[in-house]
Amino acid sequence: MTAPERAPLSAALALLLTLVSLTGPASPVLMSVAVGAIALLAGIGWPNLLELPSALGTRIVIATVGIAGAAVAVSASERFTPVSGILMVCAIGVFAAFVQQMLRADRRELTASLTGTVAGVFLTGTAACWVIAQVEAVQLGREGLVASITAGLAATLLLNIAPLPTTLRFVVALAAGTGITALLATSLTGIALPIAIGAGLLTAIGAACTQLLVGSSLVAKEPLPSLAVGAVPVATIGVVAHLAVILIP
Repeated sequence: MTAPERAPLSAALALLLTLVSLTGPASPVLMSVAVGAIALLAGIGWPNLLELPSALGTRIVIATVGIAGAAVAVSASERFTPVSGILMVCAIGVFAAFVQQMLRADRRELTASLTGTVAGVFLTGTAACWVIAQVEAVQLGREGLVASITAGLAATLLLNIAPLPTTLRFVVALAAGTGITALLATSLTGIALPIAIGAGLLTAIGAACTQLLVGSSLVAKEPLPSLAVGAVPVATIGVVAHLAVILIP
């Protein structure tokens, strides 16, 4: 696919999470698989998006952390919580990033390569918050809240690339994402409208700003970097979903 054809990738990934969140008892495992796939896409494109040297090693570290984090989040035992498990995976990922840099034969742009790899580690590691949110939602009977957030996320990411003037496009994306999240959250979970609007607005602002940030790179429309541009905005909003599930009364 060319870069323009990949443009709706973010929205497609968000819709995938919406479908997964509604699959019942199997949803935590399916969410783990979906998040692992998102981490893989982010890992493949991240070093090219940041134009880092030693791209292969960086891809391996970042993608492995994301996949491992998703697996740990869904299979955490009583010995440690899912959040503790993700923190441990991220810590191991940071160590792996240092090792990877030390093993490089070419040490040019060492600082940029290390910091870029560590940033990618935390990006894909925290994507596992989607899995934690789904596990908690199933236990609390609030799967509809995760589905509401992912549906609003999809709308935001899709409209944020619409062929409109920049300011108008941003406002429309925020309004649509917030409205869809609030409408679904109130109807599916019965939470108060002001709280639902707040959750939708936080999701929309975070997603739209992240999409604009990663899409501002000069190489963002090239094939490999565009994979990260599509995956990163979805990965980052997992934190919002997790907080919404555990904090919204």
